[in-house]
Amino acid sequence: MRYSALALFVPCALLLSACTTTVTPAFKDIGTRSGPCIAGGPDAVAQQFYDYRISHRNGDITALRPYLSDNLAKLLNDAAREPQHNALLKSDPFSSRTTPADRAEVSSASTIPNTDARNIPLRVKLTQGSQSWQDEVLMIREGQCWAIDDVRYLGGNVHAPAGTLRQSIENR
Repeated sequence: MRYSALALFVPCALLLSACTTTVTPAFKDIGTRSGPCIAGGPDAVAQQFYDYRISHRNGDITALRPYLSDNLAKLLNDAAREPQHNALLKSDPFSSRTTPADRAEVSSASTIPNTDARNIPLRVKLTQGSQSWQDEVLMIREGQCWAIDDVRYLGGNVHAPAGTLRQSIENR
Protein backbone atom coordinates (compact mmCIF):
# COMPACT_ATOMS: atom_id res chain seq x y z
CA MET A 1 0.00 0.00 0.00
CA ARG A 2 2.83 2.36 0.84
CA TYR A 3 4.50 1.84 -2.55
CA SER A 4 1.26 2.33 -4.49
CA ALA A 5 0.67 5.73 -2.83
CA LEU A 6 4.24 6.73 -3.67
CA ALA A 7 3.79 5.50 -7.24
CA LEU A 8 0.73 7.74 -7.56
CA PHE A 9 2.34 10.75 -5.84
CA VAL A 10 5.49 10.95 -8.00
CA PRO A 11 3.70 11.26 -11.39
CA CYS A 12 1.24 13.77 -9.93
CA ALA A 13 4.09 15.88 -8.54
CA LEU A 14 5.86 15.82 -11.91
CA LEU A 15 2.65 16.80 -13.68
CA LEU A 16 2.06 19.74 -11.33
CA SER A 17 5.65 20.94 -11.65
CA ALA A 18 5.24 20.97 -15.45
CA CYS A 19 2.31 23.38 -15.06
CA THR A 20 4.46 25.93 -13.25
CA THR A 21 7.44 25.74 -15.59
CA THR A 22 7.96 28.79 -17.80
CA VAL A 23 7.38 28.13 -21.43
CA THR A 24 9.94 29.50 -23.84
CA PRO A 25 8.37 30.78 -27.04
CA ALA A 26 9.25 28.87 -30.19
CA PHE A 27 10.23 32.13 -31.87
CA LYS A 28 12.36 34.00 -29.34
CA ASP A 29 14.92 36.01 -31.31
CA ILE A 30 13.42 38.73 -33.47
CA GLY A 31 16.78 39.89 -34.76
CA THR A 32 18.77 43.02 -34.22
CA ARG A 33 18.90 46.45 -35.77
CA SER A 34 22.02 48.48 -36.37
CA GLY A 35 20.44 51.82 -37.26
CA PRO A 36 17.97 54.21 -35.62
CA CYS A 37 14.28 53.46 -35.90
CA ILE A 38 10.81 54.96 -35.74
CA ALA A 39 8.52 54.01 -32.86
CA GLY A 40 5.19 52.37 -33.59
CA GLY A 41 3.57 49.36 -35.18
CA PRO A 42 4.03 48.36 -38.82
CA ASP A 43 1.15 50.46 -40.16
CA ALA A 44 2.11 53.53 -38.10
CA VAL A 45 5.74 53.37 -39.26
CA ALA A 46 4.69 52.91 -42.90
CA GLN A 47 2.27 55.85 -42.67
CA GLN A 48 4.96 58.05 -41.11
CA PHE A 49 7.34 57.02 -43.90
CA TYR A 50 4.94 58.00 -46.68
CA ASP A 51 4.00 61.23 -44.88
CA TYR A 52 7.70 62.08 -44.65
CA ARG A 53 8.24 61.26 -48.34
CA ILE A 54 5.35 63.53 -49.35
CA SER A 55 6.56 66.46 -47.26
CA HIS A 56 10.28 66.01 -48.17
CA ARG A 57 10.63 65.40 -51.89
CA ASN A 58 14.38 65.89 -51.99
CA GLY A 59 15.14 62.20 -52.63
CA ASP A 60 17.74 61.98 -49.85
CA ILE A 61 18.00 58.25 -49.11
CA THR A 62 20.10 58.81 -45.96
CA ALA A 63 17.26 60.82 -44.37
CA LEU A 64 15.01 57.78 -44.81
CA ARG A 65 17.33 55.47 -42.84
CA PRO A 66 15.17 55.26 -39.67
CA TYR A 67 12.27 53.94 -41.76
CA LEU A 68 14.25 51.36 -43.76
CA SER A 69 15.48 47.90 -42.82
CA ASP A 70 19.23 47.46 -42.46
CA ASN A 71 19.37 45.38 -45.65
CA LEU A 72 17.26 47.74 -47.76
CA ALA A 73 19.24 50.78 -46.57
CA LYS A 74 22.50 49.07 -47.56
CA LEU A 75 21.06 48.01 -50.92
CA LEU A 76 19.91 51.57 -51.69
CA ASN A 77 23.22 53.11 -50.61
CA ASP A 78 25.15 50.67 -52.81
CA ALA A 79 22.76 51.31 -55.73
CA ALA A 80 23.23 55.07 -55.42
CA ARG A 81 26.88 54.58 -56.46
CA GLU A 82 25.97 52.69 -59.64
CA PRO A 83 24.98 54.73 -62.72
CA GLN A 84 22.46 52.16 -64.03
CA HIS A 85 20.20 52.87 -61.03
CA ASN A 86 20.15 56.68 -61.40
CA ALA A 87 16.81 56.83 -63.24
CA LEU A 88 15.04 54.65 -60.68
CA LEU A 89 16.49 56.40 -57.64
CA LYS A 90 15.87 59.92 -59.02
CA SER A 91 12.20 59.11 -59.62
CA ASP A 92 10.24 57.72 -56.70
CA PRO A 93 11.60 54.21 -56.04
CA PHE A 94 9.00 53.73 -53.27
CA SER A 95 6.06 54.02 -55.66
CA SER A 96 5.09 52.34 -58.91
CA ARG A 97 4.48 55.71 -60.59
CA THR A 98 6.95 58.44 -61.45
CA THR A 99 4.55 61.18 -60.38
CA PRO A 100 4.97 61.75 -56.65
CA ALA A 101 1.91 61.19 -54.49
CA ASP A 102 0.11 64.02 -52.69
CA ARG A 103 -1.49 61.67 -50.19
CA ALA A 104 -0.92 58.15 -48.87
CA GLU A 105 -3.21 55.90 -46.84
CA VAL A 106 -1.64 52.79 -45.34
CA SER A 107 -4.00 49.91 -44.54
CA SER A 108 -4.33 49.04 -40.89
CA ALA A 109 -2.33 46.14 -39.52
CA SER A 110 -5.01 45.48 -36.89
CA THR A 111 -6.53 42.80 -39.14
CA ILE A 112 -3.30 40.77 -39.03
CA PRO A 113 -4.10 37.85 -36.68
CA ASN A 114 -0.51 36.93 -35.74
CA THR A 115 0.94 39.53 -33.38
CA ASP A 116 4.30 37.70 -33.37
CA ALA A 117 4.77 38.15 -37.11
CA ARG A 118 8.22 39.09 -38.36
CA ASN A 119 6.97 40.52 -41.66
CA ILE A 120 3.69 42.06 -42.69
CA PRO A 121 2.68 43.23 -46.18
CA LEU A 122 0.49 46.33 -46.10
CA ARG A 123 -1.43 47.93 -48.96
CA VAL A 124 -0.86 51.63 -49.54
CA LYS A 125 -3.32 53.77 -51.48
CA LEU A 126 -1.41 56.62 -53.12
CA THR A 127 -3.13 59.63 -54.66
CA GLN A 128 -1.84 62.38 -56.92
CA GLY A 129 -4.53 64.83 -57.97
CA SER A 130 -7.42 62.80 -59.37
CA GLN A 131 -5.28 59.69 -59.96
CA SER A 132 -4.90 56.99 -57.35
CA TRP A 133 -3.13 53.64 -57.28
CA GLN A 134 -2.10 50.96 -54.81
CA ASP A 135 1.27 49.54 -53.95
CA GLU A 136 2.28 47.13 -51.20
CA VAL A 137 4.96 47.79 -48.62
CA LEU A 138 6.65 44.90 -46.81
CA MET A 139 7.28 45.72 -43.16
CA ILE A 140 9.74 43.60 -41.19
CA ARG A 141 10.58 43.49 -37.54
CA GLU A 142 14.20 44.18 -36.60
CA GLY A 143 14.75 44.05 -32.87
CA GLN A 144 11.93 46.10 -31.37
CA CYS A 145 11.46 48.18 -34.52
CA TRP A 146 9.32 47.88 -37.65
CA ALA A 147 10.99 48.91 -40.89
CA ILE A 148 10.30 48.90 -44.62
CA ASP A 149 12.09 46.04 -46.37
CA ASP A 150 10.58 46.17 -49.86
CA VAL A 151 7.90 47.77 -52.03
CA ARG A 152 5.80 45.74 -54.43
CA TYR A 153 4.71 47.81 -57.43
CA LEU A 154 1.01 47.22 -58.13
CA GLY A 155 -0.03 50.60 -59.57
CA GLY A 156 0.17 49.97 -63.31
CA ASN A 157 2.36 52.25 -65.46
CA VAL A 158 5.30 50.95 -63.45
CA HIS A 159 8.51 52.88 -64.14
CA ALA A 160 10.76 50.28 -62.50
CA PRO A 161 12.42 47.47 -64.43
CA ALA A 162 10.91 44.78 -62.13
CA GLY A 163 7.91 44.12 -59.87
CA THR A 164 9.52 45.17 -56.59
CA LEU A 165 12.04 47.73 -55.40
CA ARG A 166 14.56 45.07 -54.42
CA GLN A 167 14.24 43.24 -57.74
CA SER A 168 14.66 46.49 -59.64
CA ILE A 169 17.89 47.30 -57.82
CA GLU A 170 19.24 43.76 -57.91
CA ASN A 171 18.58 43.62 -61.70
CA ARG A 172 16.51 40.47 -61.62
